[in-house]
This record gives sequence, structure tokens and C-alpha cells, in this order.
Amino acid sequence: MKKITSVLIAFCGLFLSAKAQNAFPLEIDTQWSVKTVWIPKSPLKQQVVFVGGVDTVQTTQTYGNPAGQEIAKQWHDYCAVVKDANATGSEGWVIINHEMTQKNDKIGDGGGMTMFKLKRNSNDQMEVIPQTLADGRKGKFFNVDFANTVGETGMNCGGITGQNGRIWTAEEWLQTSNKNVSSYLRDTSDFIIGTTTPAGFPGFNGKKLPRYKNLNWMVEVDIKNAKAIRKQYNWGRAGWEGGVVMADNKTVYLFEDASPAILGKFVANTAGDFTSGQLYVYKHDAPQKWITIENNLDTLSELNSVAIRRGATMFNRLEWGAQYNGRLYITETGRDAFNYSTGLAKSGVISQSLVDGYKSRYKITNGKAFPGTDAQAADSVRFGKFFDYYGRVLEFDPATNLVRSYIEGGPLWIQSTSQNRFAYPPIHLSNPDGVDFMKIGKKSYMIIQEDLNGTSWNRMPAGVGQIVCETYLLDMDIINPSFNDLVRITACAPGAEITGAVMFDEKTMLLNSQHPSTSNTYPYNNSLTYAITGFQDAATLFTQKPEKTSGFNVYPNPAAQQIQLSEAMDVAIYNTSGQRLKVSRGSEIVDISDLTSGVYFIRNDKGETLRLVVQ
Repeated sequence: MKKITSVLIAFCGLFLSAKAQNAFPLEIDTQWSVKTVWIPKSPLKQQVVFVGGVDTVQTTQTYGNPAGQEIAKQWHDYCAVVKDANATGSEGWVIINHEMTQKNDKIGDGGGMTMFKLKRNSNDQMEVIPQTLADGRKGKFFNVDFANTVGETGMNCGGITGQNGRIWTAEEWLQTSNKNVSSYLRDTSDFIIGTTTPAGFPGFNGKKLPRYKNLNWMVEVDIKNAKAIRKQYNWGRAGWEGGVVMADNKTVYLFEDASPAILGKFVANTAGDFTSGQLYVYKHDAPQKWITIENNLDTLSELNSVAIRRGATMFNRLEWGAQYNGRLYITETGRDAFNYSTGLAKSGVISQSLVDGYKSRYKITNGKAFPGTDAQAADSVRFGKFFDYYGRVLEFDPATNLVRSYIEGGPLWIQSTSQNRFAYPPIHLSNPDGVDFMKIGKKSYMIIQEDLNGTSWNRMPAGVGQIVCETYLLDMDIINPSFNDLVRITACAPGAEITGAVMFDEKTMLLNSQHPSTSNTYPYNNSLTYAITGFQDAATLFTQKPEKTSGFNVYPNPAAQQIQLSEAMDVAIYNTSGQRLKVSRGSEIVDISDLTSGVYFIRNDKGETLRLVVQ
């Protein structure tokens, strides 16, 4: 203690003797210039496990070409893990969606998926295990065969991880003509259902679809054998991005990435058998809250149009969803400008989540609550008065069929030109996309990943040309949370979307860095899958909450990722040599993830100085 006190006295003396030094200069070392994915300092570590455009996948006989190998596709999105119950250690199959669409003689046209098996080795590193599949393919990475089973897929974006290792991939971005898909599908003739693999739905085999209408379904995949099983025609064709299979193994909720977007529900007749059942679309102002959709291929293949024409609830780009304590948490990514007052959208109704978002924005912008009714707020949304720059996470309760905004993105910035990086808020949630849940010890956390729609309106600091998307954790014990309760754990390389977050085991999270800048450091100039390991040792990073006290205090201390101040203020952080390292203005939360482990000093604008330990 005596040594620390003498260091602190000497350190404070630096301020007294250097009167010309500005305590809050306009330079700061940030992470915005990093050309790789980045994570906070110890105890978390990252490891690249699969690189698109670099690693090779084992292929099946396709388009008359023999089985062989090919460079993996890129644009990694959804990621799923199915644990190997027979393994003695931590092992599991991993499957990755490829949103990239292209003609490919060996992998297959359209989008795609890659499967591999991962384990934790004796050095606590993630290791890809060589396999031999039932079809004879041998290697580490395997292309999922769609072309020989269900016909090609479109953009493989999100998906569903069901019970007992069942996986569905989503074909996002609804196609409207063969011309639209001819750039990545060589065959645009009519597709006949059941010509390769029986669809498994009564009355569907032998039916014809225009080729583009054989895209945009949920597609079930056999992960262990890297091949498709069926397109889920009875769940409807839409711009599906994600979904959730509920605990009864009969009810499936489906989320559409569109504007306007719909919320679907399929209820199977028998648990685990999704070849027969009833499809519905959410309509919150209807007596039963749901519109019944007939099991007719013509209706199912135009589900979005049919549903909205019948007055379905309209959202603004629903993406992923996950279940926690019986409720669904769904990301609504948002869109800078939209209008639901023309065309087909006139028939639909505005979701409560958009009403909540509009009212929240109104209160912040005008300094008072919205004076009208929810119906009047809905009209404002419908007629394009809501610029949904940041999006939100919404909560849906199946017990009541009610939806609400759970966390609004932000903080709101009322100018199109963003703040500079020195004033930029340390926590800023923009356009949430991927979502899942994890546990550290006995505590549960929501994992939220961004996919920025743009850089304006404070989605990125001014002067930073490319997007940097981040992943946050939210402690689910927090009542009525906001973006201020989020804790950032990683960001991916510039230009990329960060997505696919899923826990491989209690120690390790897998994530995808999708379509990054080609100028990034190798291999981060490619789409890739990486692991963050060390969560079993990181509980204090995310669970220690500050208590409000009088005076100048910081929490936690020691810290590894961010600190919270006792109140919003200007602070500067110095090393023990008195060198000023970073500045934060008017903030309660300060990001310290770019500081190496050691002792620092933090000084506020009143001249008060505290010792800070970074782990």
C-alpha cells in the first residue's frame, strides 16, 4: 500500500508540473482501425477454425462431375452445433450457412452450407476432426448436398436449431422471377417436387413450381451426413431468416426478414413430425391473434402477399429469434426509411413493437411523451414518419400472444452526421440481427449481434469509413433493460457482419465474420468462423454491477473490458509514466478493452484521480 501511495503522489505531481498539457486532448487510441476481429483482454481468447475461400470442402457427384473437393464458399451466416453424445470429451458437429450465391460445378448452384466436426483437444484448443461420412467422403470440411436432394438453395442466411439435433437452413431474400436467379442458377426450368427426394407432404409430390419459387423455404438438413432432407413446403415460402422450435416439439415460430415482414407459426399434429400440421400468420388485432393458412401450394408459395392482404401484423425486418423462459426474443433490425401506406402494405396492421419504437423516439426527440393514442402512433409509422435507424429486440409471449419492444437500439442521435470517435458513446446498439442465449455459471445472458444498415446517425463514429459490427451480452436478471446494460464481448473485422453466435460448450462461443473488407489482415479479409474461449473464467466481467455512490468511483476495479463511473463525466486514463492514453467525455461507461493488463490512473475533469487495475 505504501508503494502504491507514493506512485499516486508522484503521478499527481505530473499534472502540477505540466501546466501546458491539455488533460483532454483530441487524440485517442481506439479499436476502429483494427483489421482483424477483436475481443477484450484476458481471460478471453480467440481462434480461427474455418475460413471461406481458403479451406477446401469435400463434395458429392454434382452436375455430372465426380465427387472431389472444392474451395469453400464464403459469406458465413447461421451457425449451429449438435453435440456428439457418444464422445468422451467435448465434441460436436458444426454447420455453417453460406449467404453467397454463385454457380458452382462441384458444390452446387445458389447458396450452400459447410459441415465439420470440432473438439477441444488436450491443450484446450479447438480442433477440426477428420471424418468419413456414410456416402464415402473423407476429410475435415464437407459441402452440404442440396443439388442432388431438394434442388438448389438461395441465400442461406439464418436457420433453426431444433430438438434432437435437427437443423433447418433459411433461404432469405424473397425472389420474384427466374430472371432474378439466373445469375446463380444454371437451370431455370420448372422444378418438380419429389423428382430426387420425396417431399414427405401428402399431395405435394409431382407438383410443379417455377424454379425461383423453389427458393425461399426452410430446408431441413441432416448435419451428420451433410445432405439436405426436405424443403419445408408446408411452412410456407417467405423471406425467412430464423425460427424457434418450442419445448412441445410441435410449435415452430418463423421470422421473416422483409419490409413489411410477417411472423409465422406452424403447429404439427404429432410432436417431432413436421410433415403435417397447420400454418398460421400473426395478426394481433384479430380475436384469435392468428390467421389460418390453407395447406395449398399456390397459397403457401406466396405467403407474404397472402398474409398481408388478409391483414397480417407487419414488422420491419425480423431476423433471428431465441427462446428464454417460455418467451421469444426476436431481433427487428429496422430500416432507415419505410412506408406502409401504399400497395399491399395498406391491408396490413402495424406491429406494437414499431409503435413502441416510435413512441420512444418521440419522447427522446421532443422531451415529452407522445400525446396521442397507439392507433395514432401506428398511423405515424404507416405514413413513413418513423426512421428506424437502430432497430430493437422485441419480446413475444406465446401465452398471451402479445409483442412489445424489449430493448430499443441507440442511444438516439438526432443528426445524420455522427459524433466523432472521441465523443462516441461507449455502448451503441445498432441494427441487432443474430440473437441467442448462454450461461456463465448459473447466470443467463442474451447474446446480441449487430448487422449495421449504414454508418450515419451515430451507427459508426464520424470519419470511420467502414462498419464495425459488435456482439453484446445482456444479463437476463435485469428488469426492463436498455442498451446501457449491454456488455460488449467482440467485434468483427471492418466491413463484416458479425453473426451466428452459438455456444459450443460452457467454455467456448462460435461466431461468424461475414463479407469483410478485402483490405483486412489475412485471414480476416475472408468470411470465417472463429471461437472465443475462456467464458468459464469470465463471470466477473459480466456479473459485477456498479452501485451508485457519492464522489468519484469506478466499477468494477480490477476490470478487463469496461468500467462504469459513479456518474456521467469527462475522464482521461494515464499509464504510470503519466502518458495520456484515452479520453471519454460525458459518459458513465468507458471502454478499456484496448488497454493491456497493468496499473493505470483515471482522472476526472475536477482533478480527482483514482488507481485503476486492468486485468
